[in-house]
Amino acid sequence: MEKVSKQGISLKWSLIAIIVLCWVVPIFLITGAVGLYISKNVKNRINDTIISSVDSAVDLVQNEVDSAIGASRKASYDPAIRNAYNRFLYDGDSVALYESITDFLTLQYKYDEKFITTLLYFSSDPETLYYTYNPELMGTFAGIKQYRELVHEKVKETSPGLGTRFSFLYSGERLYMVRNILGSDYKPYAVIVMELNIPMMFGSLQSVVWETACAVKLEDAVLPVKGSFMSGTRLEESIFAASPPVSVRENVYTVRGFRQGEAYTLSYVLEADSRDLTNELTGYWRVLSYILMLTVPLLVIVLLFFYRNFSRPVVALMQSAQKIERGELGVRVAEDWGSSEFRILTSGFNSMSSKLKYQFERIYQEQAALQEARIKALQSQINPHFLNNTLEIINWEARMSGDSAVSRMIEALSTMLTAATGRDEKASVQLREELEYVDAYLYIISVRFGKRLNVRREIDDSLLDIPVPRLILQPIVENAVEHGITPRMQGAIVLRVYRNDDKLVMEVENDGKMTEQDIKAVELLLNGSVQPAQQTGAGSSSLGIRNINQRLKILYKEQCSFTIEMTEEGNTLARVAIGPLPDIRQ
Repeated sequence: MEKVSKQGISLKWSLIAIIVLCWVVPIFLITGAVGLYISKNVKNRINDTIISSVDSAVDLVQNEVDSAIGASRKASYDPAIRNAYNRFLYDGDSVALYESITDFLTLQYKYDEKFITTLLYFSSDPETLYYTYNPELMGTFAGIKQYRELVHEKVKETSPGLGTRFSFLYSGERLYMVRNILGSDYKPYAVIVMELNIPMMFGSLQSVVWETACAVKLEDAVLPVKGSFMSGTRLEESIFAASPPVSVRENVYTVRGFRQGEAYTLSYVLEADSRDLTNELTGYWRVLSYILMLTVPLLVIVLLFFYRNFSRPVVALMQSAQKIERGELGVRVAEDWGSSEFRILTSGFNSMSSKLKYQFERIYQEQAALQEARIKALQSQINPHFLNNTLEIINWEARMSGDSAVSRMIEALSTMLTAATGRDEKASVQLREELEYVDAYLYIISVRFGKRLNVRREIDDSLLDIPVPRLILQPIVENAVEHGITPRMQGAIVLRVYRNDDKLVMEVENDGKMTEQDIKAVELLLNGSVQPAQQTGAGSSSLGIRNINQRLKILYKEQCSFTIEMTEEGNTLARVAIGPLPDIRQ
């Protein structure tokens, strides 16, 4: 008996006892907990998820409608229409009136993605329509014709009673927003009709979780958004009335509600089918129960067997190592283990962690200071060159035209000044801000070239929050203008932003041709073999290209590329690729 006591209890019987004790209890606890969770919480979670998804989608729709209403007010607040109409009343020049109104509508609304077609008529002559349409949104003259045939008479009937309110009409699968334009005497003298981009305005309501059908009512306009209702409900005004906000029938949820906007009421009704999820959850928990029956006892045995002698010290060291890997340098581990081996190992780990923290902080501070100085030095080179060019264009505009354009030029210049001076001392900005700098520059250039410069954008909106180096695109666009557009005093530029695997790719393509001399000069710039000042006639754009190339190498090292080459069509294509990016794809 004494020998047995020294040896301890048999491992075999210990394992058997543990298995017996741990087989029944986990099964009952897990099965009971899962069953209680499913019965009490799953339905509530589904309900909350659907309502939350619907609320978020409706918020987006309301924001889009508010944005469209705000854009329509430009026709009243901007004096262009009123001034053109007053000149017409004075001189009777209908051609000048047509050109002025059409130019205004084109400038304000043609490329606004919220509107497919925008029409305007004066109360004194309701049969003469002034219009513009967005060809990128499939806007055509056929849409104007359809409006005249199906909607115009209704608009003429309703507009006199609108006052300052808005009206919405749905006809022929098109949604129109109608409002009066008031004169200085607060009396309507014109009516503006805007065909809304339904997929853009109501697209968020098409992606609600488990959604099968949806319809909205905007003032008196009732329109379907997605699918048909499983309950057999007909698409009419009665479906938006009364009833509980949320009703459930055979796991099919019907959600009703309304939002009161500043000048409109938005009602909605939506059906969501959660039966697939319920069925999947039932099968999931069944499989999980089977797995737990087979694996829980073995897991418990392993944990108990190694807990005191191996698991605790190893887990503590592993967690501390992970903290160091995440950047939490200087982490220390308690040295109160029973094993002398782990005491020695822990002491060595703590000593290594302290020394690593000291070395890393010293190296990091030195490199950060050096890199910041180099980036600021490179970035500051861009400022005087571009500012001089911009001021020259503004002076030219002031001499050649009236003061009406100067304020807009100054606004664009202000944006560029913010980018160039970098008063917030940030080396990087979000892509959307960088694109604002490009838009400001292109606006300034467009004043010079007018319609002779055509700019097309192909931007992936899901990438707009990605950080990029400040002034990484504008110098490339400026280079395209100086070398591809200016020599011919006309041309086209295409700006693209997209994701290629884990890389953010930004491209600027222009229809200018590169000569052999140009190709060699670009190669020397990108290889760092020549300074811009050594090139004959080198300007700010050449300086900017070299500047971009050096900043990319400093910030991204081998994880970036910058090329300028000829396409198969003979155009000049500049491409910047940086990464790696986080996986943001859905």
